[in-house]
Amino acid sequence: MSRRVRSASLLGDGASLGAGAALNGLLAYGFLLVGNRAYGAEFAPVSSVWSVWAVTAAAVTVPVHHAVLRRAVGTGRGTGPARLLAPAAAIGVVVAVIGYSVRTQLFSVGSVVPPLVCGVLVPAATLLGWWRGRASAAGRYSQVGTNLALEGGARLIAALVFVAAGFPAVALTVAILVGYVPTVLTLAAGGRAGLDTNSVGPGPGPGSGGDVAFSAGVAAVALAVQVAQAVPVLATSARSDRADVVGLFNLIAIGRIPLLVGGAMLFRLTHWLSEADLGDRNARVNRILGWSSLPVIALGAALGAVLAPPLLPVLFGDSSQTTPALGGLIGAASAAALMATAGAVLVAVQGRGWALVGWAGGAVAAGVVAALGVPAEVAVRGASGYLVVTAVLLLGAIVLAARPALGPTAGSDRAAPPTEPGAAGSTR
Repeated sequence: MSRRVRSASLLGDGASLGAGAALNGLLAYGFLLVGNRAYGAEFAPVSSVWSVWAVTAAAVTVPVHHAVLRRAVGTGRGTGPARLLAPAAAIGVVVAVIGYSVRTQLFSVGSVVPPLVCGVLVPAATLLGWWRGRASAAGRYSQVGTNLALEGGARLIAALVFVAAGFPAVALTVAILVGYVPTVLTLAAGGRAGLDTNSVGPGPGPGSGGDVAFSAGVAAVALAVQVAQAVPVLATSARSDRADVVGLFNLIAIGRIPLLVGGAMLFRLTHWLSEADLGDRNARVNRILGWSSLPVIALGAALGAVLAPPLLPVLFGDSSQTTPALGGLIGAASAAALMATAGAVLVAVQGRGWALVGWAGGAVAAGVVAALGVPAEVAVRGASGYLVVTAVLLLGAIVLAARPALGPTAGSDRAAPPTEPGAAGSTR
């Protein structure tokens, strides 16, 4: 018997989901604080691996979560984990091999541990996204919020244990993987039921071409954002000293915290848009996106420029230094990244996922041109490229979202829902 998909309001269950995401961000900050205070500039290889983790979290976990959720709510079909984990494991092997071949340049150390951790991150991130998408489709957002908090908590506890045991700094790269342990334990506790892939909606619909386009669009935007965040750190690691790497890394990491909270809320947006024909919902979200983008970006730039230079040394020690210009660039780029990700969800649900892929490619190209053309130190050039990438992505999302949806939209390809009051399929 299929399980019902819980109907969503745009902000329903937002408190538990937002609280979990906020705790995740604060605990991530705690992890970085512990590592920086304990190891100083020796934390550089962990900074680089953390940047790779951020890429997998945003370009793998988040799109998989959205896609599994959208498929279940929009069509009533479940997604088997094996179909996702097999290619993810293969990609992980490639990542590990490439990381090992350039480990000294990317991680500032010759240890084999960082590239191996990076390889494991890919299938681990996939499994996490699958579980969260499945739980979200069933309306268990409180469980997703709890999982977000446990992920950050497990990672921080592992870091504290490793530091107390006197492990070298590179061991904290393994602590990053410990964040996935709560999800693995949850699946193990559920036994076969935990891996159940039966339909979670009212019934199956036609083909899954829209699933592929949706996933491709969200993944392309998320990957473009995260590459734009990671490249400045990795480039600085290759061309500057460890203190510069740690300072830039911590600045970008702080900018990711509001992205974690806001990004978690976007799963409610996917649920809300996927359970019904777009109609007025599309117009409402696009209107909010268009009018709020510039003020949000300006606020991010101001906060980054004013707060980052004095706060970074206080929070992370003297090894973390930045300038108002660099803080402003990262603040504006982080705000634009959040707005662009929200726009990507709206455009992908409309059926324009492949168009997002094109915009993402163009955004990265524009970012590369900007980064190479700015006559400044490598950190400022990388931050400038980050801002250009996110600004182009946001512009593309606004332009594409203003167009009519293509083909069958969310909710139009699934079986007719029950009509009794409060039944699944309600479009409240």
